[in-house]
Amino acid sequence: MVRNFIAANGREWEEILQAEDFQKMFTVQGAALKNVPAGFDKGHPQASYLKFKSWYLEYPVPDKEVTDGEAFVVQAVRVFKAMKPFNDYLNRALDGFQMPASGFTGTFCI
Repeated sequence: MVRNFIAANGREWEEILQAEDFQKMFTVQGAALKNVPAGFDKGHPQASYLKFKSWYLEYPVPDKEVTDGEAFVVQAVRVFKAMKPFNDYLNRALDGFQMPASGFTGTFCI
């Protein structure tokens, strides 16, 4: 679902990733395939992201940022606001997704 959404909404994806605060703070990471999956254009502008099997943001937190609790909260709010468009985008990509039922009908004993 996410790959299809990125393929269909690549311009918005790029706008989010190219935002100044976003670029200063984050790196998009995720487990990736070696090639663009079948059914997707290898020449697609977001082909490198279509290879991903998962998408997450990495934000390194230096020790000095956590030593002052009040300053950390202010920075955390700034970071969360900067990542919100990314999270909103992925949430829209997953609209309607439901986890598969486990099918487990047994009993657990502890």
